[in-house]
Amino acid sequence: MIKIGLPRAMSYYYLYPFFKTLISELGGEVILSKLTTKATLEEMSVCPTDEPCLAVKLYFSHVKQLIDEDCEYIFIPRLISVEEGNFCCPKIIGIADMITNTFDIGERVLSPRIDMSNKQQMVEDLHYIAKCLGFKKNKVIEVLDKSWKFQKDFSKFMVDNKLTTEEAYAILDKKSGIDHYKEHEEDKEQVPAIGVIGHPYVLYEWVSHNLIQRFRQYGKVFTPEMVDKKHIKDQMKQIYEGEKLWHFEAQMLGSALYLMKNRLIDRLVLVGLFECGPESIVEAYIEEEADRLGIPLLKLFLDEQTGEAGLVTRIEAFMDTDIQNLEEEVTVVHKPFHTEKVLLREKPIVGFPAMGQLDIVIDSILKECGVETVKPPALSTRSIELGKELAPEFVCLPLTATLGQMIEMLELGANSFLMVSGKGRCRLGWYAQIQELLLKRKGLSFNMMIIDSPFPLRKNGLNFFNTIKQVTNGARFDRVIKSLALGYHKLEVLENAQAVCRRIRAYESQRGQIDQVFNLLRAGIDQASDYRTVTKFYKNFMEETETIKLEDTNPLKVALVGEIWVLLEPFVNMEIEKFLGSRENIRVVVERELTVSHWLQGNILYTKKAVKRGKEIQKAASPYLKEYVGGHGRESIGLTALASQEGVDGVIHLMPFTCMPEIVAHNILTQASDKLDIPVLSFIISDQTGEAGFETRLEAFLELLLERRFEKTYPMGWS
Repeated sequence: MIKIGLPRAMSYYYLYPFFKTLISELGGEVILSKLTTKATLEEMSVCPTDEPCLAVKLYFSHVKQLIDEDCEYIFIPRLISVEEGNFCCPKIIGIADMITNTFDIGERVLSPRIDMSNKQQMVEDLHYIAKCLGFKKNKVIEVLDKSWKFQKDFSKFMVDNKLTTEEAYAILDKKSGIDHYKEHEEDKEQVPAIGVIGHPYVLYEWVSHNLIQRFRQYGKVFTPEMVDKKHIKDQMKQIYEGEKLWHFEAQMLGSALYLMKNRLIDRLVLVGLFECGPESIVEAYIEEEADRLGIPLLKLFLDEQTGEAGLVTRIEAFMDTDIQNLEEEVTVVHKPFHTEKVLLREKPIVGFPAMGQLDIVIDSILKECGVETVKPPALSTRSIELGKELAPEFVCLPLTATLGQMIEMLELGANSFLMVSGKGRCRLGWYAQIQELLLKRKGLSFNMMIIDSPFPLRKNGLNFFNTIKQVTNGARFDRVIKSLALGYHKLEVLENAQAVCRRIRAYESQRGQIDQVFNLLRAGIDQASDYRTVTKFYKNFMEETETIKLEDTNPLKVALVGEIWVLLEPFVNMEIEKFLGSRENIRVVVERELTVSHWLQGNILYTKKAVKRGKEIQKAASPYLKEYVGGHGRESIGLTALASQEGVDGVIHLMPFTCMPEIVAHNILTQASDKLDIPVLSFIISDQTGEAGFETRLEAFLELLLERRFEKTYPMGWS
């Protein structure tokens, strides 16, 4: 029988019954990696970057352990969707590619796509595995159905017997019997009842220091796997588009809401990992409901440095505190935050967060439809600080910053907000809901208007057009179309002008001239009210650029890739384009392909050129990252690969702290850059990023690129 290694990490804790049945039915024998120990933690250095959460780094350690084991293959599934209509966390989707870019294990890896939204691809991948194991391909669908059924039956077994994942797996592997765990159910009236909510790959890992057993010393413990899936789904339906939340996080949130609303628990503990992206969304909903119901909540965030003594102290303090006192603290009435409570008026005054040139564009569209607006103040330290006061600790920087801008716009008189949505792999689709929840908890009144994709039209079209009608205050359809056309024209003009600026900065004799010309253009476009005026301003801009004296230089070519908001927001990226284009002794042409119009052309308008380029980027990324992980993670890989072919000297990768798609991309880029033979400098942007250190690293990178160019031009030196 062929031995197949399975890492005892991440998806193992959710789908081991499925994996074990699938592999066994295909003729393989499952070899699990050993339980995590302190030595396993020390092996986490094999993970190329520090940014992934502890669960990802542990996965690397467990794979390394299996590489040295006596097994022919290692099973690392591409877990994309285990329920139709939602996805898994981007790091779970991308883990197979992160692993294969780090370890040279080639054909030893079996990485089938597990995607309930694309069953045909899933079956095709399993056909390949069946071929590797010498199994008959025509029985794969039968094996797949049997494996899923066993997984569902096993989940029901855990619910019926109120077993933890750890206890149930011990029974599955015949290490103990069901009677061994019956003692937990003997005292049905045992109090207090404690809900312990977290991923099983956190709750039952070494780093949790036996959390469940510690809480059982105080009372009866409920965990997410003990709650019926039907109850979880019913709870998620009560949240707007809750059924689209990442699947495993939905199990956590739905079970927590069910336990709290039905008063099955007296206290709740939320256990997470530092930098867990999806948990920052779940946390907001759990905290809101615990607050509303007066249920004491303890939040524990763990990493490899978490000490047992400190953890025990926090548990003891939480459990020893009188519940009545805790309830009094939790149910305090919220007071307005920073500004008087805003009362909705009949006429909406609409605010919207900024990104690059979008403030001008959206303001123009709304005003042309007769809507009063409040333009977002330029992003600042104050914006981010205001957002930080409300935002969950590990939420991504764009959500925090735009949340702060909303508070500033409320201060300026806005009573409505316009936000985009679109649930998927990235957290962006949850921004509007979380921001509304956080602001209204602080006593602020406003109307949140959410625009989602109109596609597919049969399903989403009516809702989309109703939202447009609401946003435009009932403007006539022809007026809306005209305003959209004008706004899009302004966007294209501004972005084309920025591309001209990036080129001319590398050649202009008097530095900063092109930026002065662009600022005049931007001010004019902001005030322009018709298509002809916009075109005239752009024509004047191009004529002015012709008068700028240029020098004959041989500039470096540097490509900017990464998350789009960080790329487009100058305050956040320390005006990196201007900085690179204004060096005293080093001339640099900056190339940045990601723009708002580029996104619209590829995802909404489907222009021939944009679609073709999108396919090129995907193809270039596929040797390193085969799956779409959300955001612009795949584009970061693909554009870097293309840059190495298109004469670019180096790539600068920008990502917000805790951005899930870019964490995957960063992890892969550290390995792929060597294979692609192109230097990559990654910046993780947070509110703590210092300008001096940022610029020092950029200067050093440019010097490196110059030395590299010299070595390529003169491989034997000057002689």
